[in-house]
Amino acid sequence: MSGGPTIRMNLDGSAAWKGKSADELLDEFLGPFQQEAPFQDIVHLLAINDGRLLEWIEGYDERHGETPLTEELDSLLQQEAAVQESFIRFISLNQRSLVGGITSNNQKIETDFLHRLLDQLYGGPDAEKVWSPCLSCSAKDRCEVYRAARVFGPDVLPERMEVNIRSRARERLFQALQAVHLRGETHITVRELRAALVYVLFGIHYCDDYHAGTDEQSLPYWDRAFAADSPARQGEVLRELARFDPALESHPQIDRYLLSQPVIDGSRSTPRYPGLPLESARRRAFFEWTESDLKQVLPDTGESTEALDLARGSHIRRFRRVPLISGTEELADITRRLCAGISRLEDLPPKAFERAGVVPLRITPRTPTETAFWVEKPLENFRLDPVLPPETEGIERLHRQLALIYRYRDGNEERLLLGAELFQLLLELADGYQLGDVSTDDTFAHLSIFVQRLVREDERELLAWNPMQDEQLYRVAAVIHDTPEGVRQKLEISPISAEVIS
Repeated sequence: MSGGPTIRMNLDGSAAWKGKSADELLDEFLGPFQQEAPFQDIVHLLAINDGRLLEWIEGYDERHGETPLTEELDSLLQQEAAVQESFIRFISLNQRSLVGGITSNNQKIETDFLHRLLDQLYGGPDAEKVWSPCLSCSAKDRCEVYRAARVFGPDVLPERMEVNIRSRARERLFQALQAVHLRGETHITVRELRAALVYVLFGIHYCDDYHAGTDEQSLPYWDRAFAADSPARQGEVLRELARFDPALESHPQIDRYLLSQPVIDGSRSTPRYPGLPLESARRRAFFEWTESDLKQVLPDTGESTEALDLARGSHIRRFRRVPLISGTEELADITRRLCAGISRLEDLPPKAFERAGVVPLRITPRTPTETAFWVEKPLENFRLDPVLPPETEGIERLHRQLALIYRYRDGNEERLLLGAELFQLLLELADGYQLGDVSTDDTFAHLSIFVQRLVREDERELLAWNPMQDEQLYRVAAVIHDTPEGVRQKLEISPISAEVIS
C-alpha cells in the first residue's frame, strides 16, 4: 500500500546468504529493534527455530552485550507466552494445532484447516476437471485411490458416496489425527500431516500400476490409515495412528455382524464386508458406518453409537472434551474418577473407599507391616483444568495436557500434569484394572511426587486398618495437651466409623 509501512521478511533465520553468515544477517535484520521500537515505519518478519533463535541471542549478548530486544526475546522463549504492550509479536508455532482448534467460546473443536487441506489435495477448485478422466477408466473398480476419493473427496467430485457417509468418514479421520495430537508424543508439522494424508488417501501405487495389474499389494485406505505393517509406511504420524487402530478393540455384537453373511430380506441395511478379515472390516466400518448403521446393529443394548471407536477411544474422547465441558457436574465426575485412580495405585483396604467425599492416599512405611496407613484429602479440594496455550489470533490451539490441581488448606496449590496416557491409566484404575510394575516409569515418578507432597499436609494425623479387626478403622493423631508440667504431645488411637459419610 502506498504510504504504508515497509515490510521485510527473512523466511529462514538459520540460512546464510550472499557471503554473509546467518548471525550477520540476523544482526543486521534485527538491528533497528535492539534498543526500542524503531522510529521508522517498518515491519520485519522473521521465521526461525527456537533453538537457533536462542543460539543467536546468546551469541549476540557475548559480542555486543545484552539489549532490551535480546532480553525480551529470551523471556518469550523461556515463558512461551506473548508479552503484552510490546512492539514484538512473538508466535510460537510449537503451540499451534493443525488438526483442529478449540473455538474462543470453548463450544466446539473446529477443523476448517483440515477440510481445506483435504479439498486442496484433491485438486481444490479444479477437482472436478482433475478427476473426470476416472469416470471412463477401465481400472476404476479396483483402484484404491478412486475408492478413497469417493469417500473423502470434495463435493464436486463425480460418483461420490452419500453425504452422510462422507461427512462421517472425514470426521473419523480428523478424530484419529486429533488423537495423535492429544497423546502429545508427536508434534504434527504441515509436512508430516500432508505426508500422512497423501499416504492414507492415495497410497503408493500409480494409475499405471492399476492398469498393468502390478498393484497386488495395494491396500484400501482404511488399512493404510491404521495397519502397522502396511507397505512403505513411514513417519511419526502414521506410526502413532497405528496405536489407535480400531482393530485392536472388540465388540461381540459388532464383530458377529461383520462376520455374518448378508441376508437378502434382512431388515438391517448396515453394510457388511464379505471377504474382508475382521480387523480390516472393523477399520472400514469405523470410517463408513453412520450413527444410524450402528443403532441398527445395537438396537436394544442402550450402548453409545461410539461403541465402534478408536482403540481406547472413549478415554481419548473424554480427554478431548474437557475444555468444552460447561457443566460442573460432568467435570466433577471426571475429577472424582481420576482421584479414585490415584487412590488405587497402592493397595488399600476396601473400608478406605467406603468413606465418601474424601480421597484416600496410602502411606508406605519403611518396614512392611500388616497394618495399612493412609491419609484422606477432601475431594472438593481437587479440580481439573485444561492446559491451553495463550490465545493467539490466527493460531488454532488444542490441549495436550490437563492439570489436576489440589488446593491446600493454606490456599497454595499443587499441580499434576496429565497427558492422555496417564489420564487413561488413572480412569482404568478407577474402573478396577490392575497394572504391572511401573515403578521405573517417569510418568508415575511425577505422580508419586504429587502424592507424597499431598500426604505431607497431614503429618499429625492418619488413618489405619489391621486385618485382625477388618471391620474397624482407626484414627492415629498427635494431640497437644496442656498439663501441669507444660504442653505435651500425645499419640492417640481412636476408632472411627467405617460407614459412608457425607
